[in-house]
Amino acid sequence: MEPTRRQFLAGAAAAAAGVYVNTRRSARASANERIGVALIGCGGRGRGMYQSLIDARDDLNLDFPAVCDVWLPQREAAADYVEDVVGSRPQTFARHQDLLELDEVDAVFIATPDHTHSPIGIDAANAGKHLFVEKPMAHRLEDANAIVDAVEANGVVCQVGTQRRSSAQHAGAARFIQEGGLGTIVKCECSWNRNVPSWDRPYNDVREDEVDWEQFLGYHEAIPFDPRRFRCWHLYRDYALGLVNLLGSHLIDIAQWYTDDPYPVSAVGMEALQVFTDRENADQQEIILEFPKGHVVRFESRLNNAYNWLGAENVFSGTKGVLDTSSWTARGDGGIVEERLGEEIRVEPAEDVTGGILSNWITCIRENRTDTHAPVHAGHAHSIAAMLGYQAAYTGRKHVYDPEARSISEA
Repeated sequence: MEPTRRQFLAGAAAAAAGVYVNTRRSARASANERIGVALIGCGGRGRGMYQSLIDARDDLNLDFPAVCDVWLPQREAAADYVEDVVGSRPQTFARHQDLLELDEVDAVFIATPDHTHSPIGIDAANAGKHLFVEKPMAHRLEDANAIVDAVEANGVVCQVGTQRRSSAQHAGAARFIQEGGLGTIVKCECSWNRNVPSWDRPYNDVREDEVDWEQFLGYHEAIPFDPRRFRCWHLYRDYALGLVNLLGSHLIDIAQWYTDDPYPVSAVGMEALQVFTDRENADQQEIILEFPKGHVVRFESRLNNAYNWLGAENVFSGTKGVLDTSSWTARGDGGIVEERLGEEIRVEPAEDVTGGILSNWITCIRENRTDTHAPVHAGHAHSIAAMLGYQAAYTGRKHVYDPEARSISEA
């Protein structure tokens, strides 16, 4: 079901309808209590991150009571791994709603297809569970708004999977720019290019009787089971917003963070299906986002040629010069003569940023703090930027964001 204009215009009233304050067991943990972390979405990303938590279980004092996946082989494989390493078998579920009923679950790690990130996150927050939700945080505008409301209403700790925010090097560069090291920022260019048909996976091993197809579809209308849509969901507009969300959310998030200017004003863009055409989402995309402070963020991505003329993921241009996220060096290149840097400056990592994105999440749960490295509002901001860019590129028309109404529309 293609996201409609009506869905994108849904505002705060519709978003708030799905939010309530949890009255069940509230997940709070002292320094000595074990935290029960469940996995929802047992694919490659989910398994990898869950394994990292399991490896750190003694240091972080964690239990692993349950795993959930709509595909039987994946959830059983995850349960087998936990049993082999930890020594006890977690409960298994096809539906996250059933898992959230468990009192022994204090927190959930959500690594499901993109269109289900926020709906599951909303349910988790309303059940009083802390949540780690993978990027992009939201696929639809109403879900992006509603998950913020649910997290705030229930006082749970949310971490979003934009892991660069846990990097000391990135944090040092963010502070350098925020403290005026490049002067006034005028542009950030973001590039993520590949030369392979990403996400086009084999699906011959998928059996209909082993998939909870209804649960996978979520809010979409019922359609006949399709193993390719199930395994290659990234290729379809129903479940992913293409390159700007799948890849761009990481890099645009960096620009929003460094400039301390989270919400774009408008977007223009274009996209094409040129080489890898057996998909709905484009294989190349160019988007320009305008921000309130006056700078623009340009995102480019393609799957049909991996050359990166920028030489880095992000390049920031300011009145004093440029900074890239490859060399981590600020130079006077292109700066205004009276302001430009006279010598290269090596931007050092921030000394006070320690611990990875997972340990930061668990620490915040223990200390009852909501200021995670990648909080829900940062997830909301990158989701809005990606949705705005997607709509502009898909329609070929300029789109604007209204922060008061939390709505997106054509200009």
